[in-house]
Amino acid sequence: MYGKLPKQLLHLIKTSKYVHIATCGNDCAPSVSLMNYIYVPNDQTFQTRDKHDYIIFATSKDTEKFMNILTNPTVALLFHDWVAANNLSVRKHSINEYSNGTTNNEKLENFLDELDDSELNQISATIKGEAEFINPLGPESKYYKTMLLRANPDADVFINVENTILVKVKMVSAKITDSDSNTVTYDNMGRVK
Repeated sequence: MYGKLPKQLLHLIKTSKYVHIATCGNDCAPSVSLMNYIYVPNDQTFQTRDKHDYIIFATSKDTEKFMNILTNPTVALLFHDWVAANNLSVRKHSINEYSNGTTNNEKLENFLDELDDSELNQISATIKGEAEFINPLGPESKYYKTMLLRANPDADVFINVENTILVKVKMVSAKITDSDSNTVTYDNMGRVK
Protein backbone atom coordinates (compact mmCIF):
# COMPACT_ATOMS: atom_id res chain seq x y z
CA MET A 1 0.00 0.00 0.00
CA TYR A 2 1.55 3.28 -0.95
CA GLY A 3 0.37 6.77 -0.31
CA LYS A 4 -0.54 7.92 3.16
CA LEU A 5 -1.55 5.26 5.65
CA PRO A 6 -4.31 6.33 8.04
CA LYS A 7 -2.84 7.56 11.33
CA GLN A 8 -4.68 5.03 13.49
CA LEU A 9 -3.62 2.13 11.24
CA LEU A 10 -0.01 3.27 11.23
CA HIS A 11 -0.03 3.53 15.03
CA LEU A 12 -1.58 0.07 15.34
CA ILE A 13 0.99 -1.51 13.02
CA LYS A 14 3.92 0.22 14.72
CA THR A 15 2.87 -0.67 18.28
CA SER A 16 1.56 -4.24 17.95
CA LYS A 17 3.98 -7.00 18.87
CA TYR A 18 2.30 -9.78 16.89
CA VAL A 19 0.26 -10.16 13.72
CA HIS A 20 -2.08 -12.98 12.72
CA ILE A 21 -1.20 -14.10 9.20
CA ALA A 22 -3.77 -15.99 7.15
CA THR A 23 -2.62 -18.04 4.16
CA CYS A 24 -4.37 -20.45 1.84
CA GLY A 25 -2.88 -23.02 -0.51
CA ASN A 26 -4.28 -24.65 -3.62
CA ASP A 27 -6.52 -26.84 -1.45
CA CYS A 28 -8.42 -23.71 -0.32
CA ALA A 29 -7.92 -24.66 3.34
CA PRO A 30 -7.12 -21.52 5.35
CA SER A 31 -4.33 -21.46 7.91
CA VAL A 32 -3.60 -18.76 10.50
CA SER A 33 -0.31 -18.15 12.32
CA LEU A 34 0.67 -15.70 15.04
CA MET A 35 3.97 -14.07 14.08
CA ASN A 36 6.54 -11.52 15.18
CA TYR A 37 7.03 -8.93 12.45
CA ILE A 38 8.31 -5.51 11.52
CA TYR A 39 6.64 -2.72 9.62
CA VAL A 40 8.96 -1.12 7.07
CA PRO A 41 7.80 2.22 5.62
CA ASN A 42 8.84 2.98 2.05
CA ASP A 43 11.57 5.41 3.15
CA GLN A 44 13.33 2.57 5.05
CA THR A 45 13.07 -0.23 2.50
CA PHE A 46 16.12 -2.01 1.16
CA GLN A 47 15.57 -0.48 -2.27
CA THR A 48 15.23 3.24 -1.65
CA ARG A 49 13.23 3.74 -4.85
CA ASP A 50 10.52 1.40 -3.57
CA LYS A 51 7.14 3.11 -3.17
CA HIS A 52 5.56 0.42 -0.99
CA ASP A 53 5.36 -0.18 2.75
CA TYR A 54 5.99 -3.76 3.86
CA ILE A 55 5.36 -6.17 6.69
CA ILE A 56 8.34 -8.50 7.12
CA PHE A 57 8.34 -11.76 9.07
CA ALA A 58 10.34 -14.99 9.17
CA THR A 59 9.03 -18.49 8.59
CA SER A 60 10.52 -21.93 8.39
CA LYS A 61 10.56 -23.59 4.98
CA ASP A 62 8.94 -26.71 6.42
CA THR A 63 5.73 -24.99 7.53
CA GLU A 64 2.27 -25.01 6.01
CA LYS A 65 2.53 -21.21 5.84
CA PHE A 66 5.60 -21.44 3.60
CA MET A 67 3.94 -23.96 1.27
CA ASN A 68 0.75 -21.89 1.10
CA ILE A 69 2.65 -18.70 0.19
CA LEU A 70 4.67 -20.63 -2.37
CA THR A 71 1.48 -21.68 -4.18
CA ASN A 72 -0.69 -18.63 -3.37
CA PRO A 73 1.08 -15.37 -2.41
CA THR A 74 -2.14 -13.57 -1.41
CA VAL A 75 -2.26 -13.22 2.39
CA ALA A 76 -4.33 -11.45 5.02
CA LEU A 77 -2.84 -9.83 8.13
CA LEU A 78 -4.88 -9.12 11.26
CA PHE A 79 -3.68 -6.46 13.68
CA HIS A 80 -5.60 -5.97 16.91
CA ASP A 81 -5.20 -3.10 19.35
CA TRP A 82 -5.26 -4.56 22.83
CA VAL A 83 -4.97 -1.61 25.18
CA ALA A 84 -3.97 -4.09 27.88
CA ALA A 85 -1.31 -5.82 25.78
CA ASN A 86 1.46 -4.77 28.16
CA ASN A 87 -0.46 -6.29 31.08
CA LEU A 88 -1.46 -9.52 29.35
CA SER A 89 1.88 -11.25 29.83
CA VAL A 90 1.60 -10.69 33.59
CA ARG A 91 -2.05 -11.71 33.65
CA LYS A 92 -1.36 -14.86 31.58
CA HIS A 93 0.20 -16.38 34.67
CA SER A 94 -3.00 -15.90 36.65
CA ILE A 95 -4.90 -18.33 34.42
CA ASN A 96 -2.68 -21.14 35.72
CA GLU A 97 -2.69 -20.01 39.33
CA TYR A 98 -6.27 -21.04 40.12
CA SER A 99 -6.75 -24.14 42.22
CA ASN A 100 -6.38 -27.55 40.63
CA GLY A 101 -10.11 -28.22 41.13
CA THR A 102 -11.06 -25.48 38.65
CA THR A 103 -11.85 -26.56 35.09
CA ASN A 104 -10.09 -24.96 32.13
CA ASN A 105 -13.33 -23.22 31.10
CA GLU A 106 -13.70 -21.76 34.60
CA LYS A 107 -10.07 -20.62 34.53
CA LEU A 108 -10.63 -18.86 31.21
CA GLU A 109 -13.86 -17.25 32.44
CA ASN A 110 -12.10 -16.00 35.59
CA PHE A 111 -9.25 -14.64 33.51
CA LEU A 112 -11.61 -12.80 31.15
CA ASP A 113 -13.55 -11.41 34.10
CA GLU A 114 -10.31 -9.82 35.35
CA LEU A 115 -10.11 -7.70 32.21
CA ASP A 116 -12.15 -4.55 32.56
CA ASP A 117 -13.83 -2.80 29.64
CA SER A 118 -11.10 -0.18 29.36
CA GLU A 119 -8.64 -2.94 28.51
CA LEU A 120 -10.56 -4.26 25.52
CA ASN A 121 -9.88 -3.44 21.91
CA GLN A 122 -10.12 -0.04 20.33
CA ILE A 123 -9.58 -0.98 16.67
CA SER A 124 -8.56 -3.91 14.54
CA ALA A 125 -7.31 -3.90 10.98
CA THR A 126 -7.22 -6.55 8.30
CA ILE A 127 -4.66 -5.93 5.60
CA LYS A 128 -4.66 -7.82 2.33
CA GLY A 129 -1.28 -8.19 0.74
CA GLU A 130 0.98 -9.95 -1.69
CA ALA A 131 3.79 -11.98 -0.12
CA GLU A 132 7.16 -12.76 -1.64
CA PHE A 133 10.16 -14.61 -0.30
CA ILE A 134 13.44 -12.76 0.15
CA ASN A 135 16.55 -14.57 -1.10
CA PRO A 136 18.15 -15.80 2.16
CA LEU A 137 21.65 -15.44 0.70
CA GLY A 138 21.23 -11.88 -0.54
CA PRO A 139 21.92 -8.52 1.09
CA GLU A 140 18.20 -7.70 1.32
CA SER A 141 17.67 -10.65 3.67
CA LYS A 142 20.53 -9.53 5.90
CA TYR A 143 19.19 -5.97 5.94
CA TYR A 144 15.68 -6.98 7.02
CA LYS A 145 16.83 -9.73 9.37
CA THR A 146 18.86 -7.17 11.32
CA MET A 147 15.78 -4.95 11.60
CA LEU A 148 13.55 -7.89 12.57
CA LEU A 149 15.92 -9.04 15.30
CA ARG A 150 16.33 -5.52 16.65
CA ALA A 151 12.55 -5.17 16.98
CA ASN A 152 12.02 -8.74 18.27
CA PRO A 153 15.13 -9.81 20.21
CA ASP A 154 13.16 -12.48 22.08
CA ALA A 155 12.25 -14.15 18.77
CA ASP A 156 15.80 -14.96 17.66
CA VAL A 157 15.08 -18.67 18.10
CA PHE A 158 12.54 -18.35 15.25
CA ILE A 159 14.48 -15.88 13.11
CA ASN A 160 18.06 -17.19 13.33
CA VAL A 161 17.34 -20.74 12.24
CA GLU A 162 19.05 -22.26 9.21
CA ASN A 163 15.78 -23.31 7.53
CA THR A 164 14.18 -19.85 7.95
CA ILE A 165 13.32 -17.48 5.14
CA LEU A 166 12.06 -13.91 5.34
CA VAL A 167 8.74 -12.98 3.81
CA LYS A 168 7.98 -9.49 2.54
CA VAL A 169 4.29 -8.55 2.30
CA LYS A 170 3.31 -5.62 0.10
CA MET A 171 0.18 -4.09 1.60
CA VAL A 172 -2.59 -3.78 -1.00
CA SER A 173 -5.69 -2.81 0.99
CA ALA A 174 -6.80 -2.35 4.59
CA LYS A 175 -10.08 -2.54 6.46
CA ILE A 176 -10.19 -0.84 9.86
CA THR A 177 -12.97 -1.56 12.35
CA ASP A 178 -13.38 0.19 15.69
CA SER A 179 -15.00 -1.09 18.89
CA ASP A 180 -18.35 0.39 17.76
CA SER A 181 -18.27 -1.65 14.51
CA ASN A 182 -17.52 1.39 12.34
CA THR A 183 -15.56 0.22 9.31
CA VAL A 184 -13.43 2.11 6.81
CA THR A 185 -11.71 0.47 3.84
CA TYR A 186 -8.57 1.75 2.12
CA ASP A 187 -6.91 0.65 -1.09
CA ASN A 188 -3.49 1.60 -2.38
CA MET A 189 -4.75 5.04 -3.39
CA GLY A 190 -6.42 6.05 -0.12
CA ARG A 191 -9.79 5.84 1.57
CA VAL A 192 -12.47 3.85 -0.27
CA LYS A 193 -15.49 4.02 2.05
